[in-house]
Amino acid sequence: MNIPDFMETDADGEIRLIGHRIRLIDVAARYEEGHSPETIVLDWYPTLSLALVHKTIGFYLDNQTEVAGMVSRNRAAMEQLGATPQPTPTLTELRKRIAAGRRVGA
Repeated sequence: MNIPDFMETDADGEIRLIGHRIRLIDVAARYEEGHSPETIVLDWYPTLSLALVHKTIGFYLDNQTEVAGMVSRNRAAMEQLGATPQPTPTLTELRKRIAAGRRVGA
């Protein structure tokens, strides 16, 4: 898949819109959910121009199978992360951290 000049691949291999932290799959996912380009700009990504969203959707449509696969893999990864319990510190550990912070800040 050839990336157009308004997108770039970052160090993590994510395709992002140049000048933004917004990924191709973010815009594509909103479009797949049924949001119009105008809604994507107004409700989701107000820092993007409508023209850029249209170009991004056009790229998505030209590469729909591959990009839809990327969106699907991202959703699966997010669901897996959400299902993984994240341990939180105990009250004793929090008190130790607060005390250590006070010693450093003193």
